[in-house]
Amino acid sequence: MLVLPALARLLGPEGLGTYSVVFSLTQSTQGICGIGAEVALQRNGAQHETTGAEAAGRLFGVGFFMVSVTSAVAGLIVWIFRAQLAQHWLGQPKISSWLGAAAILIVLQPLGTIPLLFLAGLQDFRAYALRSSVGVVFGAAVTVTLAWSFGLRGAIWGMILSAVGQIMWSYFIVKPVLAQKGIHLTLTHFWDEVRSIFRLGFPYYYGNTLLPLLAVLPLMGLVSKYGGLSQLGYLRVAQSLASIIGFIPTAIAPAAISYLSASWIRDPKAYQYLRFVHLRTVWIILLVFTGPVSLLLPLIIRVLYGTAYTQAYILCWLCLWMYVLIGIVTVMVQYLVVAGKTLRTAWVSTLGTVGFAITALILVPRYQGLGFLIAQVVGQLIGLPHVGLPVIREMEKHERSLLRNLTILTGLSLGITLLITLAGLSQMATVALSISLVSVMSLLVFITVLESREQNSLRDIVTVRVLRYIS
Repeated sequence: MLVLPALARLLGPEGLGTYSVVFSLTQSTQGICGIGAEVALQRNGAQHETTGAEAAGRLFGVGFFMVSVTSAVAGLIVWIFRAQLAQHWLGQPKISSWLGAAAILIVLQPLGTIPLLFLAGLQDFRAYALRSSVGVVFGAAVTVTLAWSFGLRGAIWGMILSAVGQIMWSYFIVKPVLAQKGIHLTLTHFWDEVRSIFRLGFPYYYGNTLLPLLAVLPLMGLVSKYGGLSQLGYLRVAQSLASIIGFIPTAIAPAAISYLSASWIRDPKAYQYLRFVHLRTVWIILLVFTGPVSLLLPLIIRVLYGTAYTQAYILCWLCLWMYVLIGIVTVMVQYLVVAGKTLRTAWVSTLGTVGFAITALILVPRYQGLGFLIAQVVGQLIGLPHVGLPVIREMEKHERSLLRNLTILTGLSLGITLLITLAGLSQMATVALSISLVSVMSLLVFITVLESREQNSLRDIVTVRVLRYIS
């Protein structure tokens, strides 16, 4: 979100497409190399007060070692076969050297990112925020500065230097937290801990990481072959814009999984209410902000990325609403993870991935990036009932009613923004309508989605704030 507008102008659609290939290959391979350890570190780490410091140290040490080794092996494989990947995966032999940079990043990134999960598991979100913020600001500054001076080569080197910097920040920030809690990373009872991590994490990893990535990476190559690197650049812009809204569930996921896991094991009744509040809160935020942003997309694209990316408008609109769907599904999957039902997430994701892959193979040759996004929507819609129904069945009647109202408001907002977009109104009229839409949707959410006690609490908060401001 911070880097891409500047990079889009500096590199152009084709250069941005190459940058996106390196970025996507690195992130996807990192996800594959996680082998389920990440979810185990967050979920089981949140129960450290019950299991003890020794168990937490063993969990963190073994998990860190597993991910580091698999990442080193994956990075070596990408380095050796970088020419073949460029030729046969993307149909772009000229970018083989950039895939070598991706191999270096694959090895480096886990050394800086996995320690973040220690902080999430230990619920030290102050240190988590500090480490994340420092890493993001440093990476953004280095990448944009080098891209300004050296173009695409500078942007790729900026990613590598950012990964090195994140390793340093993780060491200096995470180490004192572990020492304060008496946690020392160890590899004792290694195979027992490996089996424990796989028992919880692998089904989730298989369904939510491995299968989707194994489908997405080849299909990205298909987009490149039929639409060129510029299509990947447009897709990257669409994903970046959508992440303005869609990052919310991901950003709060470490805290949500940690607190929900602790509540689930201590107080089931409190867990049920906390889960219901969490689901509605994330959904409301996604809904209230997505409608206005989707109306302002033409203006946002021109201001942030330049006129060269105006043809990415349809991709951005679809991706924005798709991220609303992904956010809701992601939250519901988190509840299955907290309850230890990772096997269910595996087979649900298998259904969604198969639907995505089949649809993409049909649509991408004809519609390139648009077909890719439509296929992703189809995959999410296939998985939604299977993760949503178990959550809804456990709710009380009035809670289901509130969720039904929220679903209706979401469909209403989607329809309104689509009609306004097709109407082709002036920029000033669109801005006015987007402001009105925020106000109307916020009011409707207050009336139809919040419980009575929540409405009263919100009134009290607003009243106190207003009185304080007046006085």
